[in-house]
Amino acid sequence: MQTGKVLEIRVDEIGPNPHNPRRLFDEEPMQILRESVEKLGILVPVTLYEAPGDHKPAFEKFILLDGERRWRCAKELGMPSVPAIVVERPDETRNILTMFHIHNLREGWQLMPTALKLKTLIDQLEEENERKLSELTKLSVSQIRRCKILLSYPKRFQNMMLAPPTERMKADFFIELDRVRRPALADRFEPWLRRGDVKSTEIMREKYEHEVIPAVTDFRHLAEIYRAASSQNKRRRLVGEFNRFLSQPDMRIDDIDIPGANFAKETKEVQRSARRLLVQVGALDVEVIASDAALVRTLKSLEKILHDKLEAGLLVGVRDVAGDTDTD
Repeated sequence: MQTGKVLEIRVDEIGPNPHNPRRLFDEEPMQILRESVEKLGILVPVTLYEAPGDHKPAFEKFILLDGERRWRCAKELGMPSVPAIVVERPDETRNILTMFHIHNLREGWQLMPTALKLKTLIDQLEEENERKLSELTKLSVSQIRRCKILLSYPKRFQNMMLAPPTERMKADFFIELDRVRRPALADRFEPWLRRGDVKSTEIMREKYEHEVIPAVTDFRHLAEIYRAASSQNKRRRLVGEFNRFLSQPDMRIDDIDIPGANFAKETKEVQRSARRLLVQVGALDVEVIASDAALVRTLKSLEKILHDKLEAGLLVGVRDVAGDTDTD
């Protein structure tokens, strides 16, 4: 888009962009920006395009492409105008892609609004391929994957992620729960289907809110139990224990009793091997590595495997997500 000179545009002649995924404007960061604007003014011009002739309301002559938070602060402070650059009006797809590119350079949006706008783009382009969507939006493949997970939940739960901060349910909860929910739905797992997807998800949410499930990453352990019991022909025991887990509000994941249904031994061995490798590679001189072509190939293969495994598996980092930690 060709840019023009900086103009002063009346605040009341500007309207928000209908395609901006930033739907949540939490008070604390807005207050910090508002104080900065009050003291220093708007240092970075907003970016606008002319509203189409049929735009409603008619008094909005310009639409924001970038700078909605700055514009909102100016409105709240009673500023008559804001510095602005007016650019060529984009079509709808280009408008959405521009929003994603701006997001890639600035403070991230909350994940659920991003997912909703990604869905619009998927529908318009009829494109589901995660790598192609990543190239278009500049979101990482793992971000695209997280968005798709959130879009798989019913509107009831999506709205929980769009609520005000004091009532908002974190996206990380639903992303980690998907490790259990997705295979349960795919396998038509009786304890989950008998209660229904919404009810089963709600039970998990209540357990988390009452700290019966202390951290969202604990769902990884539950998923491990599910996989192990399914692969070890312990399905009947799994059904019984899972029914008990969903029926008893105070029952914890560690209370699920399926002997041998975990991969603790395997993961400990990987940890021991990884620690040894870290020490060994760290002690090698870079010239030694560079001089051994076979070692270089091996390490590059290891790097790729680790990258792919982490990107596919760690949709949420290894931590207890208690605060606002949507990772965009």
